[in-house]
Amino acid sequence: MSDTSPLPDDVERLKVIATYLQLELQRVHRSIARAEQREQEAARQAAACPVPPPAWTVQMNLAADPRPVAVHHGECTVGQPRVRPITRRAAIEALTAGVEACALCRPDRELQID
Repeated sequence: MSDTSPLPDDVERLKVIATYLQLELQRVHRSIARAEQREQEAARQAAACPVPPPAWTVQMNLAADPRPVAVHHGECTVGQPRVRPITRRAAIEALTAGVEACALCRPDRELQID
């Protein structure tokens, strides 16, 4: 493979280019180190302040007609991953409209729905 790059032939200018490239490489390494520090700090902050689970979720039917199947407490794992977060009001409305309450976490008891 032949070297077809447009570099000068004299040693002095080649050394200047090499010095420049070394300085640029050092700058790139410093930028990488700063970016890694930012990412590590963001990961530490995310771990320190995890997103709380939603207070209520609704489990959806995966059939052709996606409709609510059951209401759950936000920390209930039944129905995962077919659940989506809902508000307290939406949970009450769903339960009063006939959507089933989870038999395990019993959201109807806390929401006082008979």
